[in-house]
Formats: sequence, structure tokens, C-alpha cells
Amino acid sequence: MAKKKEIELDPVVVQNKARMDEIIEEIKSINAHREELKAVCEERVRAITESYQDKDVLQYTRIRHLEEELKVLMDVVPKQETKTQYKVSLLCGDVVLKKATKKLDYDKKKLLEWATSNGRTDLINSKTVDEFKWSEFKSSLAIQEGIGIDGIVDITTGEMLEIDGLSVVNVPEEVVIK
Repeated sequence: MAKKKEIELDPVVVQNKARMDEIIEEIKSINAHREELKAVCEERVRAITESYQDKDVLQYTRIRHLEEELKVLMDVVPKQETKTQYKVSLLCGDVVLKKATKKLDYDKKKLLEWATSNGRTDLINSKTVDEFKWSEFKSSLAIQEGIGIDGIVDITTGEMLEIDGLSVVNVPEEVVIK
């Protein structure tokens, strides 16, 4: 019979890993608590918003009723009339009743299609948008690490680049728990 080989474990490594496991458990617990608090907050916001909206509907309804009463009263009092409105000046403010009119409603996309298909280029405003091809440019760059200063090298030409708007940024390390 073959003897089983004993595995030797370093007690310090085991203790450190156990502590790391405790820390991960605590972080997960804190994140779960944060999510719960966020859900409670969102529920309170929803309830308060709903209460506000209920009260606002009542206020809005009252305002509409009062405005209708003003329209009725405007029919029986002297008022100034212009081409577009009637006006009564009072102590607390002016009541203005705008006359009904008609206006044009439009859909720019459909009108553009119509103008294009009917040869009305005089109604089409064309513009060109310049956009920098960052992903293409980035693939030709490399970071040259130096003492204290990092540089950017164009790997196609070997040239060190110093371009305003292009620099090396240090990204700090980050602990990720999955």
C-alpha cells in the first residue's frame, strides 16, 4: 500500500488568508446593507413623490376651476382688446385671455426627407462634423517609461510625441472583489 503524502501548510499564510476571507465577508455585508438602505431611500422617495403628486393634482384642479371662473367674469367686465388677446388690469395683477390661434406643427426628419426627395436643397442645411479617430490613433501609441517622466511614442515612426491634449495619466491600483 502506498503511503499518503502529508501536505505541509504554512500557518501564517493560512491565518492571512483567513483574515482576507473575513474582510471579504465584511465588505459583502456592508455592500448588502448599502443596497438595502438605497432601496429604503428609493421607496421613501416614491411614497413622498406620490403624496406630492396627489396634492398637486388637487391644487392644479383648483387653479383650472378658478381660471374658468375668470374667463366667465371677463365676458361681463370692460376689457382692453388687441389682435391677439383681451386684458383686464386689477390690483393684484393683470388677467390676460389670449385669443385662440393656429400654428404649424412639424417633424424635422420627415420634412428633411420630403425636401431631399423633391429636390428642395435650398431648404436643407448641411453641416460636416469632424471627429478625431482616437481608437485608430491609440493603437499606434506606446508609453515609454522613464525616470520620473513618462513619454508617448508613435510606434510607427519611433518619434516621441508632445501634443497638447495628449498625456500619460497614472491610474492607481484598485482592489476588486468578485
